[in-house]
Amino acid sequence: MSTALASGMNIADIASQAAESVDAPFDRTTFVFCAVGATVLIIWLRRYGGPRALAAAPVRRHSLPLSVPFLLFFVWMLLLTQLNVFVGLLYRDVEAGGEAAARYIALCVLNGLIIAVILWTARSFFARRLKGFGLNPKTLLRDAGWAAVNLIAAYPLVIGGIGLVIAIGRLLAGDRFTFHTHESLEELAESTRLAVRVLMAALLVVVVPVMEELLFRGLLQSAMRTLLPGVWPAILLTSALFAVVHSPMHAPGIFALACVMGYAYERSGSLFRPIFIHILFNGLAVMSLLLS
Repeated sequence: MSTALASGMNIADIASQAAESVDAPFDRTTFVFCAVGATVLIIWLRRYGGPRALAAAPVRRHSLPLSVPFLLFFVWMLLLTQLNVFVGLLYRDVEAGGEAAARYIALCVLNGLIIAVILWTARSFFARRLKGFGLNPKTLLRDAGWAAVNLIAAYPLVIGGIGLVIAIGRLLAGDRFTFHTHESLEELAESTRLAVRVLMAALLVVVVPVMEELLFRGLLQSAMRTLLPGVWPAILLTSALFAVVHSPMHAPGIFALACVMGYAYERSGSLFRPIFIHILFNGLAVMSLLLS
C-alpha cells in the first residue's frame, strides 16, 4: 500500500523505481540484486524445502474473529477518505506546501491511532497478548538480520512481477503503454520544503509499514490461518487481498512481496520480521529517490 495504501502510494510504485522507466532496460544494479536474490531462493528450496519449510510453523493461539480485521480495514479506509476531503477543504486557500504538511501530519496521526487500536485488539484476543501476536522485543536484532535476507530473496520476485506487467502492457498497447507511478513519488522528489519531505519519509518508511503489517499480516493472516486448511492458503489469500486493494497494474509485484512477508511471519512467529522487510523495502527506495 507502501507506500503505501494509507499514503496513497503503492508498494509497486516504490519497486518500480528499480526499473527506472518502462522505456529503459533494467540496470546492472537491478540485475545483480536479482541474481543474488535468485541464489537465496535456490538455497531456500534446496536446504529448507521451499514451501515445506512451514510444516513446523509456530502456532499462534487466539480467539480473533475474521470480522474484526475486516472491520478495522473498512473503518481505516473510511477515515482515510474523509481525512483527505477534510484537509483539502480546510487548506484550500493555503499554499500547496502548507496543505501537504497538514495532510501528512494528519495521515501520521490517523495511522498512529489505527496502530494503537490494533495493538489493543491483539492484547485482547491473542494468548500471551503482544508476545503471542509476534511482538517480542528479544527477537528484534535477529529479525532485522533475517529481514534483510528475506528482502533480497523477494527482490527478483517483485521485479519479475513488474516486468510481467510491462511485458503484457507493451504486448497489448505497444509503445503507448506507460507503467504509472503515483504522484506521491513526484511530490516527494519535487518538494523543496524539508518539513514536507521529512513527514512524507516518516509516513512511507515507518508509520505505514508498521500499520499495514500489524493489520494484514498480524490480524488478517492470523484469522485466516485459523479458518483455512494450512498455513500457505492463509498467506496466499491475505497477500491476494493486500494486492487487490492496490492498483491492478501493481498487483503482481505487491502480491510477491506480500507472500514473502507472510512467509517470514509464519516461519519466525515474529511480526517484527515482516515489519522490518517492509521498512527496509520502502526505506531503500525512498532513499534512492531522494539521493537521485
